[in-house]
Amino acid sequence: MSTINTERKGSAQIEVMHKAGWKIDENEKACYIDIDEDNDDDSEVDEAQRSYSRWSELPNIALEEIFTYLTPKERYYASLVSAVPRSPASHAIVSCVLQVCRQWYQAFYLPTVWHNFVIDDRTLSRAKFNYYSGWQYCLDHMRTQNCLGRIGRHLRGIEFRPWHSFNNIYQFMALLSWSIDKGLEDNAHSDLVGMGRCIRSLVYHFPCNMSQPNDPEGIKLFGTGGQLLKGLKELLLRLTDLHTLKLVDFVLERFEANHLLDEVVCSCCTKMRVLNLVNVTTTHCPIMHVGLFLNLRVLTISPQNIDDDVLSLLADTKLRHLHLLQNCYTPSHLTISACGVKAWRNLKLTNPRLRVHLRVENLADGEVVLQPEAPVHSITYWAPRTRVRTELLIRMLDHYKNTLAVYGHELLPRFSSPKPFHNRIDSLLLLMCRQCFNLDTLVSRTRSIHNYCLLTAVLATQVIREKVSTATLLLIARTAKNLRTLHVRRFAVILRSDWPRHPEWSNEFYLWLKRNSRSYEAVEREISQILGYKWQLLSDRDFKLLTVNVKSGT
Repeated sequence: MSTINTERKGSAQIEVMHKAGWKIDENEKACYIDIDEDNDDDSEVDEAQRSYSRWSELPNIALEEIFTYLTPKERYYASLVSAVPRSPASHAIVSCVLQVCRQWYQAFYLPTVWHNFVIDDRTLSRAKFNYYSGWQYCLDHMRTQNCLGRIGRHLRGIEFRPWHSFNNIYQFMALLSWSIDKGLEDNAHSDLVGMGRCIRSLVYHFPCNMSQPNDPEGIKLFGTGGQLLKGLKELLLRLTDLHTLKLVDFVLERFEANHLLDEVVCSCCTKMRVLNLVNVTTTHCPIMHVGLFLNLRVLTISPQNIDDDVLSLLADTKLRHLHLLQNCYTPSHLTISACGVKAWRNLKLTNPRLRVHLRVENLADGEVVLQPEAPVHSITYWAPRTRVRTELLIRMLDHYKNTLAVYGHELLPRFSSPKPFHNRIDSLLLLMCRQCFNLDTLVSRTRSIHNYCLLTAVLATQVIREKVSTATLLLIARTAKNLRTLHVRRFAVILRSDWPRHPEWSNEFYLWLKRNSRSYEAVEREISQILGYKWQLLSDRDFKLLTVNVKSGT
């Protein structure tokens, strides 16, 4: 009798497991979910008549693309698709094994899936109890070594994103450097042969702000250095094929910053293409090494780490895009000195194809450091509290009216804009369209937090967050001769014609402006005739899909 009950119990468990599966909860932990049995008539349909999804038959090229968007933990759980018993239970102990979708399991080990590897505090770590600090996550050396042995030869990009446990990052870099050295030996192990030879990109974001969320002082900067910096430099010396290097917010001392790129110059001075050095120091400290990468194409650097000598070295390189980036950890624009006019003129003569991009990324109010006589192609703000200031905009037009192609504020503003015409920026917007003959793209965000207007053209971008009217849109379409594409968010425009009449305007033109500013439909019709294609205001959903490339201006 007990044997029969055991067999029935085993059969019931098999049926439940057929309808169960693995699921990742909100804490990123795998949970085995039981699905209740369906008692509907559909459950009695013959098995041959059932239709199943064909996710297991996806080609490898599609699986590789899907797996690249997942974290290592999610990739592992994706390879364990379902739990299916192998044979029915005929004894007291039900024997069932975990059987996975074979193709998804094999996709876990495809080379393309592991091209980019992100290391944070808990990557390849295990929990360890510390009597002083409690439970902590420490790097598991055995798991790390096995992981590098399986995927180390396929890695093309490494990204370090530590938050608190810098020791785990240091140990990972030391273990990777050791594995690369062992792989170069004559009698190297097969798992270590070719270790790190395909790495082309390295990104390191250092969390320099050590303040607590409730800290009244806000920001407390502590830079890296010491053994952590030494381990990074030893790793960079072994990566001889780097094409992209991004070191963000290191906040070093001057004597450390002067020797930061010594190993990189020795290993790949002719192979580097993209170099990002943001806030290497918080004081004035020119990084001379950036001018020694002869084939460099894109350089992103903070304005306090560049001077006239650096510009003279960059003139002899193949640099095409120079990004001067200021974020929330960069010193105030009042404490940073711009490069000399003579240095920028010599740079333009030697490297006429160079484009300079000025950018501010700061949740608080911040202003860009203007570089007189520089070939500035774009000026963009990622700062919701920064307003468009008349005096600053006039200075920009005086310096860059012949080269400026992109100007904009990317985030929705966190301030209210005035409604009267003489307090708005409509006249400045039209002045920019007249002065900047390269103006081609115009992005405008208006009406406090919820209104955003984007105007786009061919060679330039302009982002304005204050209120504009329908009459302003019509004047921009008629004034900007190079304007070819115009994107406007519908709720960002005031239905109004409040422009004072200009002496050069004819009666016919002024009546046309007032008549067509009364409705959105009339504005869409007139702008469509000017641009030569059907133009219409965009919904919020369509507007969010728009992107602006500062390098090309479209």
